[in-house]
Amino acid sequence: MKYLFFTALVGVIFTQNVLAKSLSVFMVEDEKSKHIALMTEDGDYKLITYGDQWHLYPNISPDGNRVVYAKGDDANSLSLYLHDLRTGRIERLTDPGFVVHPSFAKAGKRIYFSIKVNTTQKIAYMDLNGSREIHYINEEMPAFFPKAFQNAERLIYQRNNGKVREIVLYDVKADKKEVIAKGMSPSLSKDEKLIAFTALENDNWDIFIYDRFNKTIQRVTSNAARDFSPHFNNAGDLLYTNDQVNEGTFGLYLKKKENLTNTQIEGIEVLQSSDKSFYAPQTSGQTQFSNNLLDRMIGDARSSFGAIEYEGKIYVVGGHKGAEHTYPPESFSGEVNIYDINLNRWKKAAPRPSKAHGFQLAAYNGYIYAFGGFAYEENNLPKWKSLNLVERYNIAQDKWEYVNLMPRKRSSNVAVQIDHYVYLIGGWDSTPRFDDDIDGTFHDQIDRFDLRTHQWLTLRAKLPKKRRAFSAFVRNGLIYLLGGISEGGSHFSLSDDFTQFDPLIGNFKELPKLPFGTFAPAAGRLSDYGLMFGGMFKTGQWDYEYVPHIYQFNFNEMKWTHTGRFLNEYKGFSQVVGFEDCLGILGGHSYDGQTDAPLKTFEKFCIERK
Repeated sequence: MKYLFFTALVGVIFTQNVLAKSLSVFMVEDEKSKHIALMTEDGDYKLITYGDQWHLYPNISPDGNRVVYAKGDDANSLSLYLHDLRTGRIERLTDPGFVVHPSFAKAGKRIYFSIKVNTTQKIAYMDLNGSREIHYINEEMPAFFPKAFQNAERLIYQRNNGKVREIVLYDVKADKKEVIAKGMSPSLSKDEKLIAFTALENDNWDIFIYDRFNKTIQRVTSNAARDFSPHFNNAGDLLYTNDQVNEGTFGLYLKKKENLTNTQIEGIEVLQSSDKSFYAPQTSGQTQFSNNLLDRMIGDARSSFGAIEYEGKIYVVGGHKGAEHTYPPESFSGEVNIYDINLNRWKKAAPRPSKAHGFQLAAYNGYIYAFGGFAYEENNLPKWKSLNLVERYNIAQDKWEYVNLMPRKRSSNVAVQIDHYVYLIGGWDSTPRFDDDIDGTFHDQIDRFDLRTHQWLTLRAKLPKKRRAFSAFVRNGLIYLLGGISEGGSHFSLSDDFTQFDPLIGNFKELPKLPFGTFAPAAGRLSDYGLMFGGMFKTGQWDYEYVPHIYQFNFNEMKWTHTGRFLNEYKGFSQVVGFEDCLGILGGHSYDGQTDAPLKTFEKFCIERK
């Protein structure tokens, strides 16, 4: 296998700005060959294909383990090939024909592509874990460059409407197509907010970006050369190709996220050659992370339950069953399930006497403690209330017992354990103060529970901004709060606050904002990274959608970036537990498919130790 090297300066630029522990693939083309190259973290690249055949349009899986590309003798004999970078195994996926533009979706489990059927170029997909049957998308016009959202319920692609090239956003569930612009070769940002494409304007090919929430189009490049094949990396920077140095010979360029709206700032030259073109760049997600599915939770599918790891076992308590924002008596669960990490086995345990959700757990000295929660109340209107009960599960005896009362009724809060103290922060007392009261009473008090003495102390410090349905994790004795909704239950004001709390000193500090305002994210910490899983985007005054995104906060750099990795579903209200230097993401609520229901999914997310 032939290795190609380039200058150290270019390698440093590419590694720092594009890869950041991700991998990149792209085409390398000269007069004699068309091959696929892999860029590695040390700033070098190597060809991963060889021979005289064409090798075109690579795409790399989110985990960086597999590359898919088109290969053949000419344009009429191209097949898709799947190349496993770990084992070196290469597998042909389709019969020869005109098959191009593959891309991964569903966290690497599905491949979309463009394939000629009779005389028309169609958009199709193949599930890698199934029979490898080819399925076709409903589009009558010739279509190219498909990029699917991770749940495959939306799709962008280029279609040729006569002589006009159009960028189409297709809602698969509603079977609704929207032409968002004239252009070609669309690309989707990792957070699925932005669509980049190339368009001809004033006789010049430039890159444009469409914001699918604001429905605005922004020009990104404006130089006299041709700009093609845009792609967003994990940081939100834009990679593209340009022939400004040698007309007809393309180099790779990068424009930083913060400069995208400024056409006066040119992209950074990343890779250039006098006799080779570099084309169609694609990046993986962060490769220092791994994620995989474990055995699903047993019992009823639930969200908003309590979960904790203690002495090699994960305890899942209570939760919400059924459709979102519906609270009949049967939607409140007291079910308890225990997962043995070593045996990889679930079992049932004695249920919590108080059926509730929106509470959290602590573990100490052979007991699992449950604090408050959101429960059913027949005599209220609405028929709900918050609890002020502390109950604990005796692990040895498999039974629950009453402990004492909390200083106030509380649910939808966080309960953070540091050693033998548990800090209850935020949330609300949902109990109606009068008929049809859905706003409840939000709390800014912080109550500390001593697991040794069962004594309560209300701290002098108060939460600067009242909120509920947020998440938290601990790092070096400090508590970090993420997202939530603001005071009042009659509206959804999603918070992008990321707040540090020092429980010993009692002070709060606002850190760099979350990438988006979010409600019911899941959160945890691995090494020097804070992780945020799922949650939701607000898409209108009363509309929102769950997301599959996994974001990282790097405490060394003090900034948030998308990991380029994705949950198995779009969901919120999941719970995170730490175990084996990994994080487990359990359950949650999703709209995937035609559902509005909780999930049983159990995902394991780890950081690779080197």
